[in-house]
Amino acid sequence: MQRPRLLWVRIADFAATDIPRGIAEDYFELEVCSGARASVVVQQFAPQVVCFDFEQTQADQLRTMRDFKRQYPSVPLLMLTSQHSESLAVWAFRVRVWNFLVKPVRTSELRANFDVLARMVADRQGPARSARCVGALIPDEIAETSVLATPLAPALRQVEQHYATKLRQSAVACACGMTVCSFSRAFKAEFGLTFREYLLRYRIGRACELLKQGVHNATDAGMAVGFEDASHFARAFRRVLGVSPSAFVRGESLTEATATRWNVLPIAAQM
Repeated sequence: MQRPRLLWVRIADFAATDIPRGIAEDYFELEVCSGARASVVVQQFAPQVVCFDFEQTQADQLRTMRDFKRQYPSVPLLMLTSQHSESLAVWAFRVRVWNFLVKPVRTSELRANFDVLARMVADRQGPARSARCVGALIPDEIAETSVLATPLAPALRQVEQHYATKLRQSAVACACGMTVCSFSRAFKAEFGLTFREYLLRYRIGRACELLKQGVHNATDAGMAVGFEDASHFARAFRRVLGVSPSAFVRGESLTEATATRWNVLPIAAQM
C-alpha cells in the first residue's frame, strides 16, 4: 500500500538535524521544499498533508501559509514554529491549521501527530471514515509525558533562567542527574540537536525579541543575551538566521536572504 504524501515547507535556513525528517519518513512519502517553491512543488507532488516549518515568523511568510490553505482547504496543514505566542496560535487556528506545535518538538509528539495524520489520510482513501480528532493529543502542560516531567526539564529551565550567563554543560548535566556523555546523548535524541546549539538558538531568539522592540542596538542585544562581543554575536546571528542583525532590524526577508543558498533545507529546532 502506497504511503500518504507529506510536503514539508521550510521557511528558513538552519543547522541540520535528521531526526524530524527520519520520523516523517516512517509515516509518509516525503518531499521537502522552500516556501518560495511551495506552489510549484504542490502541483508536481500532490501532497495529502503539508507541514509549514517556521522560526521567527514574519507577515509575508504567514500570508504564504494562509494563501496556501485558502487554495487547498481540504489538505491538513501542520504548523511548526519556534515563536512562543498565544496570539500567533490563535491566528493559526483561525486559518484552520490542523495543529500548531512549538519547537523543539519532542519525537514522541511528532510521532503522535504523524500517526493520526497518516491514518486520517488512509481513511479518506478507503471505506472507513472514522473521525480523527487533534484534540486526542493532550497538551504538554497536562500530559504526564510533558517535557517538563522528563529528566531533561532542569536543562530547559537552566537555559530559560540563565541564558545570558556562561552555562557549562557539565553543570547542566549534573542538574539533570546525568553524566555529561549520557546527558549529551539524551538531549540530542529528544530534541534533534546538541545542548550547545539549543542554547545558541535560544539566545538568538531572545536577541530577536530585543531588536524587534527597537530599544537595543545589535551590540547591546548581543551582550544582553550572553555574547561576549559584537563580532561573535553577528557571526552567530548570521549562521542561525542567514542574515545580519542589521538586516533583521530592517525587516529583510529571511526567505529571500537565504534563497540562493537553499538546496534541501534542514529541520530547525527552537532557538
